[in-house]
Amino acid sequence: MFKNLIFDWSGTLVDDLDLTLDASNYVFAQYGKNALNRDEFRAEFQLPYPDYYARVLPDADLDELEDHFRHAFDHADTEVSVLPHAKEFLDFCKARGIRCFILTSVDANAYEIQCKELGLYDYFEAIHSGIRHKDTHIHSLLAQHGLHAHETAFIGDMQHDIETAHYAGITSIAVLTGYNDAMQLSHAKPDIIVPDLLVLRTLMRRYPLPTDSCNVININSLIIHSYIGVPDEERQNAQTLRVSLSLNMEKDFSSMQDDFSHTVCYDTLSRKLQAEAMKRPRHLIETLANDLADVCLNEQGVRGVTLELYKYILPHTESVSVKVTKRH
Repeated sequence: MFKNLIFDWSGTLVDDLDLTLDASNYVFAQYGKNALNRDEFRAEFQLPYPDYYARVLPDADLDELEDHFRHAFDHADTEVSVLPHAKEFLDFCKARGIRCFILTSVDANAYEIQCKELGLYDYFEAIHSGIRHKDTHIHSLLAQHGLHAHETAFIGDMQHDIETAHYAGITSIAVLTGYNDAMQLSHAKPDIIVPDLLVLRTLMRRYPLPTDSCNVININSLIIHSYIGVPDEERQNAQTLRVSLSLNMEKDFSSMQDDFSHTVCYDTLSRKLQAEAMKRPRHLIETLANDLADVCLNEQGVRGVTLELYKYILPHTESVSVKVTKRH
């Protein structure tokens, strides 16, 4: 579905709303503004945050205001936690070979500390933190990492995240786990809106895996033998069949670094397929094709397979074949 995902941080992967509220109320106190409760803060807070503070504290110097905020943020006892389903979603992305990036307004030092403490640091190829205006930075991010717009999505919990995705021409995905509610996010017109990352993972599982030739290994016309057929007499003798398959790999060939451990041993896999075919008699080639596809999926580094099985039994035809596509 996507080769690249750009993640917002706060409200998308981690729950830091209470911490941000506490730090913001500290800032408000420095300028004589009344504290806000959680619902009031969610209703009025916006990104880019300089625009928000220009609206609610128009006479405050932004640099001074940021110093107050960072002081409160760094010294608060309020905990930050990984949102439910976030780590599982990142594991899912890692298994599918999706490149992951962070684009957040959270201060770079604060992000670094949070990310390492929460055990999420190794999931991301690159971090773009401390970004005041995401919409003016997104094109630089795409260019720096060679990301194509049609292969990329930005996942965020606020209107500014969705607007940033629109500005860059990439898919916008809104999650309802953070600062903006569904009505607020709907005004920004996201391409996809989901309650959480569990639902997004379920949706992404339903879409075919990318089939770029650079990521696919083909094994063509492998000869196998099997006791197969509906009539008992047809299963008395082993038949010769052929199987052709395409393996969609987790790693791009360019990232394998000429290392055998990053790919599939064709000889070992072919022997496993031949052994599976002779493992037990079957009535249907549909059953055998499904079983052979499962063997392929059990190979390390394989995230999807398309397999076609040919049987030579019907008169006046070259062959009968069935085709199955499976993925993790």
